[in-house]
Amino acid sequence: MAPSSLLDIPPEIISYILSYLPFRDIVTCKLTCRTLNRLTCDSVLRYLVQLERSGVNDDLGPGLPYSERLATLQRREDAWAMLDFRRTVRAVVPFDSTGIYDFTGGAFLLGTRLYHTSRRPTVGYSYVLLPSLGGAPDEQLRWIGHSLGTQILDVGLAVHEHDLIAALTAKADTGYAADRLLTLEIQLLSFSTGQPHPLAEHANIFIGNKSLLLGHCNVLIEIVGEYLALLITFPWAREEDEDMFFLVHWKKGKAHFLQSPKWGAYAYFSFLSEDTFVIPNLIQNTLEIVQIVLDGAGDDDGEPTPRLAPLCTLNLPPLTQHAAIIRLGCRAEPNPIGNGALALPAPLRRPFRDAPRDAIVVFNLLVEDAHLHGQFHFPETRPFTFIVHRSALLALAHGGARELPWATWGPAVTRWFESDPAALRWITTTAGQRAVVMEDAHKTSIIVRDFNPYAVRAARARWSAQAGGAVVEEERLPNGNMLRIVDRESVLARGSVFKEDVRSALAYVEVRTREKYEYEGVLIDEERILGLKTNQEDGIGISSFDVHILG
Repeated sequence: MAPSSLLDIPPEIISYILSYLPFRDIVTCKLTCRTLNRLTCDSVLRYLVQLERSGVNDDLGPGLPYSERLATLQRREDAWAMLDFRRTVRAVVPFDSTGIYDFTGGAFLLGTRLYHTSRRPTVGYSYVLLPSLGGAPDEQLRWIGHSLGTQILDVGLAVHEHDLIAALTAKADTGYAADRLLTLEIQLLSFSTGQPHPLAEHANIFIGNKSLLLGHCNVLIEIVGEYLALLITFPWAREEDEDMFFLVHWKKGKAHFLQSPKWGAYAYFSFLSEDTFVIPNLIQNTLEIVQIVLDGAGDDDGEPTPRLAPLCTLNLPPLTQHAAIIRLGCRAEPNPIGNGALALPAPLRRPFRDAPRDAIVVFNLLVEDAHLHGQFHFPETRPFTFIVHRSALLALAHGGARELPWATWGPAVTRWFESDPAALRWITTTAGQRAVVMEDAHKTSIIVRDFNPYAVRAARARWSAQAGGAVVEEERLPNGNMLRIVDRESVLARGSVFKEDVRSALAYVEVRTREKYEYEGVLIDEERILGLKTNQEDGIGISSFDVHILG
């Protein structure tokens, strides 16, 4: 009996087997012979390959044929590749918003005051579900508001994983004593209803008491899986070690105090995976990558106690003696998710969801420079931004080295820019592998940079084919926008800030709109770009915004 081969199996079974392969293996199979080449052109396999190349997960409803899914995905990718706004909606904020905001997966949230003309702190929030290509063209935006009846310091969202909003609230003691205390609590609410979250054993979780004399505090909340990470820092309490880092098991209502960082060291962090953080250290000029570890001894209730175990320290480019980092923020969107099912698996008619594993992390630095142009002067601040993929940081963290110098890890996997100071105000400027920026000008283009390596290769291959192999750096697209490929090393020259040239080579494709806009900021998610206009009275709250929908 002659030995059987894979090709002796019925074609439909071969296609079914291939559908379980990683997309790179599907592409490899395509190159082996004509039969597998033909089978891999099946719409199912083409769709699976394109999903991976695009760095997205499928949120389309069941029953839709794969040919239509593929067509929908290709239209989306074409729109982003050309920055072709398929619809634009103007929205007016019908209330006086505060500086608290968040934007994730089609929901835009703003903090609200006690009443319209009040300048008192945030006491509630309102959100709007933004229009999508799947909605009616004349769809009316509806704001949904909730008041917590007490001051809100900041909020964290896990809308699609848990239908959760977590608000850190502050309530001051009554009376007029100079040593009055501020009681800090986390309130856990269902995002869709505003009611106490049904999975939380305790709707309110006590965090601590702090003296009012410490002044203003900065708050960062991120939620992934079972844990809520909370960092509270007091920028004016220079002589006190009052900063606090907590890991909260939000379903069980337990807040675990991790550490009290040295003043000025930490202000931001970002999840790299469900159990791994990157934490910029301003004092050491490093990125610390740490992992949540559960101690078996547990607490009084026998529950394992979490702690942070260091994995790797990444040094940033060395600074001159006259320069100092005064801010080092980071953000990646979307957050990783835990192992459980999504609370809202396909919300808001959203067809695709950016894959957290492929997302980029944006780091925004504000450097104080006291030696500009070779002369001492009153310190000036200079803003810088660099981009790196989550996957690159995770690979470094698990590579075996406890500490790496900048020259060893940084140039190949990052891209640095000298940026606009005003742009550092806005946090949700990345979605998946794309970042949105605007230049420092009265009217300026919207600029989207795509760090997806497959997008870079596809653009370079298309240009090479069109130009007969000649090197092309920029072209005007059919809609009038300008496209540019940046895949060569760039250099921030050494000088008053950096001791050495800062080289970076992470490739990207940049698209710049022909039309100019007068926005104070731009935000991005997987479907749309928001152009923001702030309140002219205080320059803090958002008064209106344009929703540019791409799909």
